[in-house]
Amino acid sequence: MSPRSALHNGTMTSRTLLASGLACLALAVGLGVLIVQTIGDGPLPVDVWWNAFMTEARSDLTVSFARTLDRLGGGRFALFVVPGAIAILLIVLRRWRALAFALATFIASVAVVQLLKNLFGRGRPEDMLVLSDFGSFPSGHAANAATIAVVLWVVFPRVWVAVAGAVWVLAMAFSRTVLSVHWLSDTIGGALVGAGVAFVAAAISAPWIARDRAGEGDDMIGFGIRPFRHEDRDAVAEVCVKTADAGTDATGMFRDDRLWADVFALPYVERHPDLAWVVEAPGAGVVGYVLGVADTDAFETWFRDEWWPSRVGAYAESDAVIPSREAEILRYAGARAPGTLSATAEYPAHLHIDLLPAAQGQGLGRKLTDALFAALRERGVPGLHVGVDPRNTGAAAFYQRLGFERLPSAPGVLLLGIRLA
Repeated sequence: MSPRSALHNGTMTSRTLLASGLACLALAVGLGVLIVQTIGDGPLPVDVWWNAFMTEARSDLTVSFARTLDRLGGGRFALFVVPGAIAILLIVLRRWRALAFALATFIASVAVVQLLKNLFGRGRPEDMLVLSDFGSFPSGHAANAATIAVVLWVVFPRVWVAVAGAVWVLAMAFSRTVLSVHWLSDTIGGALVGAGVAFVAAAISAPWIARDRAGEGDDMIGFGIRPFRHEDRDAVAEVCVKTADAGTDATGMFRDDRLWADVFALPYVERHPDLAWVVEAPGAGVVGYVLGVADTDAFETWFRDEWWPSRVGAYAESDAVIPSREAEILRYAGARAPGTLSATAEYPAHLHIDLLPAAQGQGLGRKLTDALFAALRERGVPGLHVGVDPRNTGAAAFYQRLGFERLPSAPGVLLLGIRLA
């Protein structure tokens, strides 16, 4: 068994959210610079074409629709009524962290839009049908719509929310050009700014806001538990590294961070993907998992004969100084073999369970182990053991609350077991 800690993407990871947000903001600023450097504060050729097309295509219906969106997407209504309605909804749902995220994102989006408006100082079309404030680039209405769309998707990660948000942004952008209050490029820039600010804010706070709860049990909003899928491998490996040092982040401890997962996570999902479950958080992807094997001796035989020989070459010793902890893990991996634990006679199964800090304290560990225990009982497995780093007192207490009992242990490892039959 492992001497390390045992406790700690359908959806986008924080890294992907951050990259998406920065890319959107960079594109928006780049578009503004392109406009200023090429034509000053005037329109691009595509802006002239689109403005002429919209002018010719106007009708009483489209203008009436656009005027309605003008009122909904700007002024006091956009600044106070819409954020207020979202805030009330989150308060009713007791989503306090989501509330703080939403309000902070709305404020940040408005601030960035005003900063860019004053930075670029672009003039508006001359044939506007409504009055508007200074600065055409970027469109504040489009930015506000995009911010709302992304915020609601992060808080309520459903396909229909994403689709509705996209429709809202396109409708708002369309309405601004129908009224000739913005150039087409203004609406594109505004949508990029609004989405970019929201994505960056989500990357920073999504794991935190995912801890909000609405109700108990499996209806908890934010986290979801599901069976492992092949595309989860990289996320599982990342969670493994970030919890490898007695439950804390081990990034950078070794010459190659992949060693942690190659010893303590990936062989489990390779050999027994049917005994693995993951925890997902909206906007953050996989934030935890439980990995199990039904027959430890059979697993260790496979690890020794097939898995580790295919991996050990990547960690071959060289002239470089190997950190002592890394050398310890390499020795441990090389020495893994069947029959090294007497406990496997009565407790043949074993597990690894790891949760990032944002997912801890939510009852998810118990739900993960319940899923694994049920699957092992169906297979007639009589018992399960787990090895815990003695330094990780929180993990030991967690297992004992589940009913695990102390077993004879080797130095440096706390061995615990629970009967399943």
